Amino acid sequence: GLLPDSSLSEIPDVVAWFNAYRDEKENSIADACASLGVQEMSDFLRVRRNYRMTAPQEKPFYVTTPIYYVNASPHIGHVYSTLIADAVARYHHVKGEQVFFMTGTDEHGQKVAQAAEKMGKTPKEFTDDVSATFKKCFEEMRLKYDYFIRTTDETHESNVKELWALLEKKGDIYLGKYEGWYCISDETFLTEQNVTDGVDKEGKPCKVSLESGHPCTWVVEENYMFRLSRFQEPILKWLKTNPRSVVPDFRRREVIRFVEGGLIDLSISRKKASCSWGIPIPGSDDHVMYVWLDALSNYYTASRVVDGKLVDPATTGRWPADLHVLGKDILKFHAVYWPAFLMAADLDLPKSLVVHGWWTKDKQKISKSLGNVFDPVEKAQTFGHDALKFFLLRESSFNDDGDYSDKNMVSRLNSELADTFGNLAMRCVAPKINVDGMWPVCGTLEDKDQAIIAQINGLAGIVDHYMLIPDIQRALISIFDVLRALNLYVTETAPWKLVTEDKTRLGTVLYVIMEGVRICTTLLQPVLCDTCPRLLEIGRA
Repeated sequence: GLLPDSSLSEIPDVVAWFNAYRDEKENSIADACASLGVQEMSDFLRVRRNYRMTAPQEKPFYVTTPIYYVNASPHIGHVYSTLIADAVARYHHVKGEQVFFMTGTDEHGQKVAQAAEKMGKTPKEFTDDVSATFKKCFEEMRLKYDYFIRTTDETHESNVKELWALLEKKGDIYLGKYEGWYCISDETFLTEQNVTDGVDKEGKPCKVSLESGHPCTWVVEENYMFRLSRFQEPILKWLKTNPRSVVPDFRRREVIRFVEGGLIDLSISRKKASCSWGIPIPGSDDHVMYVWLDALSNYYTASRVVDGKLVDPATTGRWPADLHVLGKDILKFHAVYWPAFLMAADLDLPKSLVVHGWWTKDKQKISKSLGNVFDPVEKAQTFGHDALKFFLLRESSFNDDGDYSDKNMVSRLNSELADTFGNLAMRCVAPKINVDGMWPVCGTLEDKDQAIIAQINGLAGIVDHYMLIPDIQRALISIFDVLRALNLYVTETAPWKLVTEDKTRLGTVLYVIMEGVRICTTLLQPVLCDTCPRLLEIGRA
């Protein structure tokens, strides 16, 4: 992106040297990118990029969030994942593509059954209530999905049973015995290498998960197993030959190192005696499906549902998913288990997984014990929905955790939304400058006009490049770089003086400003989805 394609052909020796150096130093460059929080080598340089706008894809763009576990109410992490998917989906809508955006809830498992029992409800009653709170939260946040899946849906149960039967027929599922550590909180089985000494909530000594810190118990039970070990090399090949398989890249390399350490077969069922709240296994009266085969298969289920019924996936054209959005805590399940299940079923793998970090508040972990839990819906009502969405996507990159504070929120909104964007938009329609309230006529262009026009014309390709990674923060930074350049152009051309000194020149200057604002506003629509359409409507009027 540093040079246009036409220039590369003029310096073949430099290009050859650069490619050879990049290949030789691949690991060092990757380490530097991870340490400095950049996705691409060109991010090290503060220079203007040259990217061409890609053509809209013919296949429906299919983007998913994780399905959210219903043992608790929605929080900032759920909203953030869904917001990322919402912004990406809206971008592809703006680009003129057909889009299918799916979210939902994961409703089976031991934790859910225990939470329902504490509330004095059946698991179905409990999941109905909590699932409804997620729908309400996303509606109040104005996040617009196309399909909300629940793992208790009949269509999902039918699809998972089909998938199970297929994997069993191919010999990738067998009845075995699991003996090892199990973490109820994480709904995951753990090896000796993944546990350490710790204490439970009552301070009693116990084994805990190295990753989450949650207590683990020793389990010995007959389970159905999936031959995960058979897919170690195919998964490595997929990860290594597809640089965008997992974004950011340091997360992809994390998964590669994990898989290179060896994969063991995976327990994918629980005895009904220990966990009855799950999808029954075809042909077995004693077992239910374990959460990850059930939960992960939701993405494929949703791709097949039309009007509440399962159809041939070729009918919808949605599969494979173009983008799975997920938090860093569930990366292993999505980047190892899910590809293995799909490979076993001879299904196409998702094109990309984008992995984001967590949120802190005022530089502290968000927790009830610290009393710093906050409701994103309340913040949206206080500051505005567009304002909160912009802050969350602009403030945090996918390379690290984000930190929320009201102070930073106000500072970001004032410096960028109000000053850089808002004031510029208001100048375009101010009666003292745009006296006739009309879209101006462009006259003769001077060098300074041509320079800012070139920057504006290149913006769509830059934003497209970042939104396809996706790197929403970099896309927003690129848009505001142009908005700042437009503000400088306004200062240099002083249109308020041209009102009385040179109306022909005023028309040209106003045309450049207004066209620049129009393009930036169009590109900001996926994030500022309430504000930008109103601004564009004013421009059309």
